[in-house]
Amino acid sequence: MVHEFQLARSARNRSGKNARDARAGAKQAFYPSGARMEESIQNITKSLKACLGVPHDQARSMPAEFYTSSAFLEIEKDSLFRRQWVCLGRSHQVSQPGDYFTTEVVGEPLIVVRSHENKIKVLSNVCRHRGAILVEGAGNKKTFVCPYHAWSFDTEGQLKGAPQIGDRQDFVHKECRLPRFACEVWEGFIYVNLDNTAPPLGLQLTDLSTLIKNYHMDEMVELHGQETVWETNWKCLVENFMEGYHLSTVHQKTLHPFTPTRLCRHYPAGEGYFGYFAVFPDEVGQRGAYHPDLNPEERQRSVMFAVPPGHVGSVTGHIVTYLYLQPTTADNVKVKRGIAFLDQEISESDCQAAVDLFERTMAEDKQQLESLQRGLKSKNVQTAPLAPADYEGNVWDFYQYLARKLL
Repeated sequence: MVHEFQLARSARNRSGKNARDARAGAKQAFYPSGARMEESIQNITKSLKACLGVPHDQARSMPAEFYTSSAFLEIEKDSLFRRQWVCLGRSHQVSQPGDYFTTEVVGEPLIVVRSHENKIKVLSNVCRHRGAILVEGAGNKKTFVCPYHAWSFDTEGQLKGAPQIGDRQDFVHKECRLPRFACEVWEGFIYVNLDNTAPPLGLQLTDLSTLIKNYHMDEMVELHGQETVWETNWKCLVENFMEGYHLSTVHQKTLHPFTPTRLCRHYPAGEGYFGYFAVFPDEVGQRGAYHPDLNPEERQRSVMFAVPPGHVGSVTGHIVTYLYLQPTTADNVKVKRGIAFLDQEISESDCQAAVDLFERTMAEDKQQLESLQRGLKSKNVQTAPLAPADYEGNVWDFYQYLARKLL
C-alpha cells in the first residue's frame, strides 16, 4: 500500500514537473530572452543594411522576423512614428475656427483643431493638471474643458481657467499651455511630427507635388471614412497598397478590369515618398469626372503614392482614396480608410458605387494580409526575389526608406 502511494506521488511529481517545464518553455517562446531579441534585431538590421544602394533588379524580400518582431516594432514606433511626419486626416474636417477632431499616434492623444486665428494646430489632448483626456470625438469648441477638474484651454492651447488654483510661486497661469506639435498641410492632408525636429515635409514632397498637381487633390472633400483593426503587420499593408503585382490575382473582379498588373509603371522614389502609376486599359477610359487641368495621359491613370511611414493613397481624375496606418502590435494595425471626391455634388448612387468598390477591394486585401501574417510565423519562411520594379519596385523603395531612417 505504501509502495503504491509512493509510486502515485512520484508520478504526480513528474507530471507536475513536466507541466511546469512545458509552461516555462511556452513562456520562453512567447517572451523571448534578451539575447534572442537582440539577435533578431541584429538580423533585421543586417538585412536592411544589405539592401542599401542595391538596384531593383537585385531586390529580395525581407526575412519573416521583419514583420513579426515585437522588439523591432518598438524601434519603429520610436524612430518612425514619433520622429517622422504622420498623417492624421483632411483639412476640411476642421474647416471653421473651433472645429476639432481627436486622434492619437502610437499612444499619444492629440487634438487637431482650427484655432480662432484660423490656423490648423495639433495639441496634446492631455490636461496639464493631472493627465486626464480633455476631449473625445469631434465638434466645435471655443475652449477645451477637462471633465475631471474643469481646467480649460483655448484653441491655441493656452490655459484659460484653473478653478481654485490661486497665485502660487511655483505655478504661473499664463505660462501653462498644452504642448503643441509641428504640423503641416500637404494637398489637403494634415500631418504631425511629434518630436518637432523632422525636416519640412513639403520640401521632401516637392517632386511628388509636381507629379500630382493637376489633380487638385486639395480640393477634394472626404465623403466616406471608416476605421477598423487588421490582424497583420503595418508594413505588410504599406507594401500591399503600394505594389501592383497582386492586382490581377487578389483583385481579379474588382481592380483587374481597371488597373491590371501588366500596365503598372513604377516612378522614381524621393526622400519622403515613393509610388507607381496604375494605368487604365484603353478600352476602359477615364472613370468619373476629372479636373480640366488633367492632360490625356493623366486622365488614363491613377497615381499611387506613399508618404511613409503610415500614409498611402491613390489619386485619379475624380477621387483620392487613402489609408492612415497606426501600428498597435507586431500583428495588428489600426486602419483608417477614406475617400475624398472632386465633385462635392456627386450623386448618392455614384458615391456609393465608389465606396462599394473601395471597401470590397479592402476586404480582399484584409483577408489576404491576415493569411500572410499567419504564414510569416512559419519556421520555413525564406527570402525570395521581388518582381521587376514596375510590379514590386515600391516594396524595395520602402525597404530603402526604412534603412535610411532606422539605421
